[in-house]
Amino acid sequence: MTFAMSGHFSPTPERQPEKDPGNQGPRLMVATIAALLVIGGGASWMANNHSAPAETRSEASAAASGTQQTSGSALAEGQLAATAQLAYIAPEHAAQALRKAGYSTEEQARIMAGIKRREYRLAIMPVFDAGNTGGTIAIQSGSMRKVVVLSPKPQSIVLPITVAGEVTITPLSNPGVTGIATGAITVLGPEALPVLHQDEALLLSVLVQ
Repeated sequence: MTFAMSGHFSPTPERQPEKDPGNQGPRLMVATIAALLVIGGGASWMANNHSAPAETRSEASAAASGTQQTSGSALAEGQLAATAQLAYIAPEHAAQALRKAGYSTEEQARIMAGIKRREYRLAIMPVFDAGNTGGTIAIQSGSMRKVVVLSPKPQSIVLPITVAGEVTITPLSNPGVTGIATGAITVLGPEALPVLHQDEALLLSVLVQ
C-alpha cells in the first residue's frame, strides 16, 4: 500500500526569532549561567564525588597523594602543595567586594592601599566541605587571615593575593582520623584540595585570572 503526501510537512513548527532589543539575551544568559555555576558548583561536585564507587575515590586519593609527595619534596615537613586558578576582581569593584566580605575598615584600607601599589590582586575563592566531615580552617594570604567553618554550601571568600601568589590553609579544628577535606570553586570548576590532617598545612599557589 502506498501513501501519497502533498505539500510540505515539518515535524517541528518553525519559530520566528524573537526581537531582542540591544542584543541583551546572550549576555543575560551568560551571566545567569555563571552565577548558577558558582552557587551550585560545590553541591554538584559533592553529588558526583559521593556517587562514584569507593574504589574510584580511593584510586583518586592515592593519585593525589602521590602528586603531593612529588610536588612537596622541597616543602617543610607536614606541608602539602597544590595550585588553583581563581577569578579576578577588577580594582574598580574592589572596595565594594571588600565591604561585603566582612573585612574591618582598617583591613579594607590596607588592602586597597596594596592594590593601588600593585602589591595585591583581589580574587574570589568559594570554598566548601568536600568530605562531608565539616571542620574549621584558616586561610592566610599575606597579612590577611580568614577563618571559615566549612559546610556543603560554598562560601565566597575574597582574598588579596600577593605577587608571590601563595595562600596557606591550615586546620583550626581537630581533623580527626578522616582529616579536613576542603573544596574550592576555581575558574576550572569545583576542585578538591588535598585533605589536611593534624599538624599539616596546605601551600596553595594561586593564579589570578
